Amino acid sequence: MKKNWVIEKQNLKLRNKISEKLNISPITAQLLINRGVKDELEAEAFLNPRLFDLPSPFLMKDMDIAVERLYKALEDKEKIAIYGDYDVDGVTSTSLFYNFIKSLGMNVLTYNPHRISEGYGINTGAIKKLADEGVTLIISGDCGITAYDEVEYAKGLGIDFIISDHHQPPEKIPQSTAVLNPHQKGCSYPAKEITGVGVVFNLVVAFRRFLRDKGYFKDTEPNLADYLDLVALGTVADCAPIVNVNRIMVKEGIKRMNKPKRLGTRVLKEISGLNGAVSSYDLGFKLGPRINAVGRLKNPQSAVELFTTDDPETAKSLAINLNDENVKRQNIEQTILNEAIDMYERNEDFLKASSIVLSSISWHQGVIGIVASRLCDLYGKPTFLITTDDSGIGKGSGRSFEGVDIYKILSGFKEIFEEYGGHEQAAGITIREENIDQFRELLSESVSKLKVAKEKTVKIDMEIELSMININLLNEIQGVAPFGLGNPEPVFIAKSVNVTNQRLFKEKHLGAKVNAEGVTLNMMWFNIKEKSGLSGPVDIVFTPQINNWNGNKEVRLNIKDAHRAE
Repeated sequence: MKKNWVIEKQNLKLRNKISEKLNISPITAQLLINRGVKDELEAEAFLNPRLFDLPSPFLMKDMDIAVERLYKALEDKEKIAIYGDYDVDGVTSTSLFYNFIKSLGMNVLTYNPHRISEGYGINTGAIKKLADEGVTLIISGDCGITAYDEVEYAKGLGIDFIISDHHQPPEKIPQSTAVLNPHQKGCSYPAKEITGVGVVFNLVVAFRRFLRDKGYFKDTEPNLADYLDLVALGTVADCAPIVNVNRIMVKEGIKRMNKPKRLGTRVLKEISGLNGAVSSYDLGFKLGPRINAVGRLKNPQSAVELFTTDDPETAKSLAINLNDENVKRQNIEQTILNEAIDMYERNEDFLKASSIVLSSISWHQGVIGIVASRLCDLYGKPTFLITTDDSGIGKGSGRSFEGVDIYKILSGFKEIFEEYGGHEQAAGITIREENIDQFRELLSESVSKLKVAKEKTVKIDMEIELSMININLLNEIQGVAPFGLGNPEPVFIAKSVNVTNQRLFKEKHLGAKVNAEGVTLNMMWFNIKEKSGLSGPVDIVFTPQINNWNGNKEVRLNIKDAHRAE
């Protein structure tokens, strides 16, 4: 897909004012403006977020009811359970709540469903198991907002529910003891962007405050900042926007992950090859996938155990297991990707369609969403991959991009699905095998009617000269981090530079040198797959980074796109 370069509008007056007031470079000041900063005070707050600025958890609807019910469980010595989803957000939600409640001496256990055998969300079989173990209160983490029938079933067994979730509520929400969800009607909590683990963290903050007011803590009380490593990991891995409250929690969480107190976090970093400082990239692409892998292929309980154990040998064994499962996941994913590409490119009708719908009985349900995302990026078309079983039922996962709301599209012909759900750019379906061809046609027809841009847009923060880029500037720019959705890495454009010494690494990464006006820097263009043929003066779009190599620090430009200068 051809890329359209769009340079952000420059605000020279505000840029200079922020630069002078905060004693930062005009480049960093412009980055702040591009991220919505409107004056010097907002710039200061953006660069120096504080935990003190987090909103009160009691702004969340039903929070007062939730902590009252937890206090009753504490007083009556009830057995409670935290029921979390099987992904990173669910695992960190479960682990955080368990560790805090356990520190209070409460009787608590955890439950995370098996992705394949139990599916997403709360199920009655799990509730029955927990009831048989004597549980009288269940707190959900990152799930439960649609579990109306399951909550009613739990009531029949004498179990109360506190729903803690961040997904969009349906019209009919569970009639539980309390529902904690910033998206529900009547909730005044301002940070709607928080994830499941963010909601659980608010519950823990509120419960500690409640206990403090009761005079519960005689000596010291739990330091909840120590739980922010889990909040940061769950938030980034769930692809939540790193803005406002999320930005505060993730930034503070990353600080604590650099030298983590939590045993599980330490060994997970070690097995992932991370020593010392980590970034949001490491959370999303190194640590998160290892946790997600076990949830995709097996039971996520081992990931929860990693974050809740105090035994070094157990933690090491669990981390090794997560790493092994991630390798298996990568191999399965690559096999499915190769098969899907071959299936797609061999069929003329598939190639002509405005979307991609592929199915197979041999594909693993746990990874088809990842492959759908890769195909969507590769071909620039909304993509669904479906795995079918012997009974003729298919489970599918779909991915899209800005401008194509696949959840809305699915709603237009929902009668062909057994079940469906999701968001604008990600959705899941259950469909009978005989309806897959019809689904393929309806999806393609719907997408073709949309006015979707044929060019992928690359947003550029500003134009700069190579001579402006140095280690000091890049260290200063790190103040704008953590980067992610809503706060992307800085992207610059340098015009009329020369590219020399081009070399292809691993048959897909292009390394070279770029120079202009006597300045030479190294560049890397990942996943380009062949030499670009760049020669003569070229314009490059890039993100500058500090590359540590053999103990030396140097500037490297990670190329996003390039073409011959006009």
